[in-house]
Amino acid sequence: MKPNDKVLRTSIDITVSNGKQLLSDAKFLFDFDRYPTAFSLAVLAQEEFAKAFLLQLVEDDALPWIPEVQRTMTRHQCKHLLAIVMEWLPAFDWETHFEKNKVREERHRQKMEWFQRRLDRSKRGDHSLHPEDLEPLDPEVPFPRDVADALNIFRHEEVERFRQFGGPWKDPEWAQGNARRVADGFLDRKKQSAFYVDISKTGQVGLHPGLITRDETFTEMQRAERLSELPEKLSDEYRTLRHFMPEVFANLPHTECGGDE
Repeated sequence: MKPNDKVLRTSIDITVSNGKQLLSDAKFLFDFDRYPTAFSLAVLAQEEFAKAFLLQLVEDDALPWIPEVQRTMTRHQCKHLLAIVMEWLPAFDWETHFEKNKVREERHRQKMEWFQRRLDRSKRGDHSLHPEDLEPLDPEVPFPRDVADALNIFRHEEVERFRQFGGPWKDPEWAQGNARRVADGFLDRKKQSAFYVDISKTGQVGLHPGLITRDETFTEMQRAERLSELPEKLSDEYRTLRHFMPEVFANLPHTECGGDE
């Protein structure tokens, strides 16, 4: 059963606050040239912001609150995939918020007037299509390739791994690109390498904190800063995502989760 909105909102706020604290710590360490630790903290902050984003999707009825979805919050790759989606969505901005709301209200007004005209014609026995008076439609917003791949991998690979009798379904159509690298654990391994020295079977040093550069760290901190701003819920992009997600998850049975990772 979906938690009530007050509970979800509290969880979102606390998770975002923790992410901002991690990012603040990363910035502090960055100023003292502690790039590896700052890098890892910046990625951890991204994961917290992505977790809050998932909870927002649940609050908005875009994702079902089922065990399989809940388990994705514990898997780093799932949160990294959601971060790709978040980067595409416009961030909340007070300066444009009210203007977007006006546009949304105007669209709604036009639709209601169209429905009324159609109803009036129907009452007069006129059931023709009237091509000169077509239904006002919301603008179509296509998903960028990386975003579409991230959503497909999240649903058909990551969520499936937690189903009792499920299994990841990989499709060559989404087998390449940044989303695939993220799903294969590239960013998570990079985060781990900022903490630990990897020793190979031959006893040689592999990945280690000294390989993390200043530029890489700064990039991840900037990314975390961007993700700290939760998406604008009135944007056409978020509206499209909110309508798309329930369709993708509609055929997912409400079963007990199975995988363990």
